[in-house]
Amino acid sequence: MVQTQRLSGSARTKLIILLPRLRRFAAILAGSRDGADTLLRSACKKILAGGRVSQQGAAFDLWAFGELHADWLAGLRSQENPISQGPGDASTFLPAGASDGDEHSRDIAEILGNLPPQQRSAALLVYGEGFSYDEAAQILDTPFQTVIARVSRALGSFIARADWLDSTGLGGAKVEKLQHTKRQAG
Repeated sequence: MVQTQRLSGSARTKLIILLPRLRRFAAILAGSRDGADTLLRSACKKILAGGRVSQQGAAFDLWAFGELHADWLAGLRSQENPISQGPGDASTFLPAGASDGDEHSRDIAEILGNLPPQQRSAALLVYGEGFSYDEAAQILDTPFQTVIARVSRALGSFIARADWLDSTGLGGAKVEKLQHTKRQAG
């Protein structure tokens, strides 16, 4: 059962420590820096104002990611046409410190930007944040199989654009590994 109470000082500290990861997730969901900042600010205000507190025994990071996702969904539901959210701004997905000449990072950011937000978020949670498929399903409040399907489709987009792997010198071995992972997931 979910309880409502104000966050303790230690929970505030946990939230502060988690902010860079939550900011990255907000960017993946929103698809733009401005949208990510607005989403993150809104979710943090709700969390700090005494939003739903994590279930007994649930990891704080799972709960916080889930709250951010729930806030994003609420924002989508309030839009007239939530499906119209277009591709993300690729520059939003560039890692901090990526130089203008970093073609590999730009290629990955472009692929991420063209994925639907549901696939971006599932792929980030599993491959970027290291959550298991079960944990990602809990965060996204969706069945386990849906997360597997979304990650599989995201991997398919990377495989389809495998030319970026060749430019990094990683070549066929990485493509084969991605294809093997996609077969296992799907």
